[in-house]
Amino acid sequence: MGAGFSFGVPGGAVVAALVAAAMAFAVVLTLRALAASPHRRALSLLRVASAVLGVLVAVQPSWSREATQRSEGRLAILVDASRSMGVGREGGRRWDRARALITRYAAEPGFSRVTLLRLDRDVVPVDVEGLFATPPQGEDTRLLEAVAQLVAEDAREELGAVMVVSDGADTTGRAVDALTLAGVRVHTVATADELSDRDDAIVSVSPDARAYLRTPYRVRARVRARTQAGGTLPVTLTRGTRTLETKEVVLDASGEGDVEFDVRPDRLGRAYHRLELPVADDDVVPENNARSFLVRVARERLRVLLVAGHPTWDVRFLRAFLERDPTNDLISFFILRTNADMAMADDSELALIPFPTDELFRQHLDSFDLVVFQDFDYGPYGMEAYLPLIRRYVEGGGAFAMIGGDKSFASGGYTGTPVEAVLPVTLPMGDPTSSVSLEPFRPEPLTETARHPIVALAPSPDESRAIFQGLAPCIGTNLVRGLREVSVPLLVHPGLRTADGAPLPVLSVAEVGRGRSLALTVDGSHRWGLATAAETNDVSVHERFWDRAVRWLARDPALEPSQVLTDRERYGLGASVRAEVVARSTRYEPLAGTPLEVVLLDEQGHRLASQPVSVDAEGRGAAQFAGPTRVGVYRVVLEGGTPRAPLAEEAFVVEASGDELADPRPRPALLEALASRGRGVFAPSVDEAPSLASLDLTRERSLGVVVHAPFRSPWAVSGLLLLLAVEWIARRRLGLR
Repeated sequence: MGAGFSFGVPGGAVVAALVAAAMAFAVVLTLRALAASPHRRALSLLRVASAVLGVLVAVQPSWSREATQRSEGRLAILVDASRSMGVGREGGRRWDRARALITRYAAEPGFSRVTLLRLDRDVVPVDVEGLFATPPQGEDTRLLEAVAQLVAEDAREELGAVMVVSDGADTTGRAVDALTLAGVRVHTVATADELSDRDDAIVSVSPDARAYLRTPYRVRARVRARTQAGGTLPVTLTRGTRTLETKEVVLDASGEGDVEFDVRPDRLGRAYHRLELPVADDDVVPENNARSFLVRVARERLRVLLVAGHPTWDVRFLRAFLERDPTNDLISFFILRTNADMAMADDSELALIPFPTDELFRQHLDSFDLVVFQDFDYGPYGMEAYLPLIRRYVEGGGAFAMIGGDKSFASGGYTGTPVEAVLPVTLPMGDPTSSVSLEPFRPEPLTETARHPIVALAPSPDESRAIFQGLAPCIGTNLVRGLREVSVPLLVHPGLRTADGAPLPVLSVAEVGRGRSLALTVDGSHRWGLATAAETNDVSVHERFWDRAVRWLARDPALEPSQVLTDRERYGLGASVRAEVVARSTRYEPLAGTPLEVVLLDEQGHRLASQPVSVDAEGRGAAQFAGPTRVGVYRVVLEGGTPRAPLAEEAFVVEASGDELADPRPRPALLEALASRGRGVFAPSVDEAPSLASLDLTRERSLGVVVHAPFRSPWAVSGLLLLLAVEWIARRRLGLR
């Protein structure tokens, strides 16, 4: 109920006071003039009465009050079913206490008129059986929003009171004082007071906003373990089932501490990791001992190591192409002489820069996105010990390309070495000098691999074939024995054959472990630039070819054969997830007609859902399914073939607006404040909860504001005029002015 007092003149009370003071002064002067009159008393009363009424009519005072109506309403019991309600030991969980209270209420006579509501993700009417049919699983507690929603949806104003049964762990940050209740009473029952059991938790995780490939980014986390205050706690960083690092966190006197990890992403796209604490046997909330996070990994710069055996036009053109792109970080070495060359001076006087073999291949090899050997033979430089490192680098996720020349492939002595093991081709045995052909030719693309992005230089395979037919011829090629089983040939020699009769591969690629390799057996790709332009006026073929080759080797996501892309990176609980897919073989042939399936996996690789997906003639399709109802990182995997094999995957995050279990401490103070705001009863425990019959269910309905302004009426003005007329007549009859 509200009340107010005001004046109907500009300036309000100040102006009213001035008017009253002026009128009082005038009355005093009049009374002094009447001091000698025998009728002083009667005339003074008339003057005071007219003055008072005149002031009231002039300032027009008014007062208002809110009119209300009290009536008995129905009771709604709102039971919090968020995950924090599951905290506690068996038999003593907050959810168990809520169950005991509702069971007790169900036995009371008035329970049949009670509306029972479960607060999970939404407010849902249930019966007692339905309320406890599933455990509490809401990812956030929206108590105040739920109460406001109930009041707002009560269009007929039948709701008299709401009883909230909860731990009070509202995660929205909404203020109780801002809650509008429209006269509905709110009673609250706390299911817990303070959390005294052990609860080790990762409170928050904050990765850097940006992450770059092969460049460490920082992840900061806050850890809480109050029962371990002053001690240490190990925190482990994992990716999938692989442990990356473990650190000890020093906890302060309040049982909290911070930890930082440096994560070095090794692939582009969405990267996901997980932080974990060990779970103690007496930890009452093991769910908050692990937190997942996802970052988008981009490439800041493409690091390329180019090692050339000697200066050539082919080397010069490739180096110029790599240097023109500002996003490339190129380190190149040109061998001008070998250890066998005769010299009349000391090595330190002849070498511009000593070849830092050990530093490059032992310390910094993993920092490169691509390593290129161009017409380079390793033997004269004592590099035998480093060849296994190159193989390990490629199998671990690196990219390697070998370009032809009289010092490459078998001519460079790579037959039988660890480097041959990662090449797409096998090398011939015998005399290295006989493994080269000097016959000019134009390489030809294969029909079955014409869609591969490295050779797809035009929108259609026929247009790409026409481009290669118009290229300036290459002068010679290295000879290879054949292709490895996992290799994909892209360009072949028009006349030469391998031992098994297949066309001699000129350009081939392969997936090697987690890495990729490329073999180009000619040293004349530079002729696809200026020399080709002299005949076709197209100078861009050389750059387009190497741009695609470098991007494919470095795993540019846009050039992957199969792809999965979700419509968002982050989803709310239960939100619909749409995944668009591109399904192609390693030869980039669309997998139309191949059995395909989109599978949803959690972080541990457990299969949560699957859905068949069909694709069009270009290999494109889409699938949509209901998203997970728990927070965490999930993966959408495209599987195909017989037997099914993963073709592509994408990660996404499911998150709630708050961290329900990061800090599951009960907040009875919030429940008490809510009951005070709703003029209801607060019960600090289930045992102290009032009976249904004792609850006040009356609701005060507002009938509006009633304003009283008696001196704004014509009767007040008429009364004032009447008093003035009576005074004037009396004064005339008495002979006064």
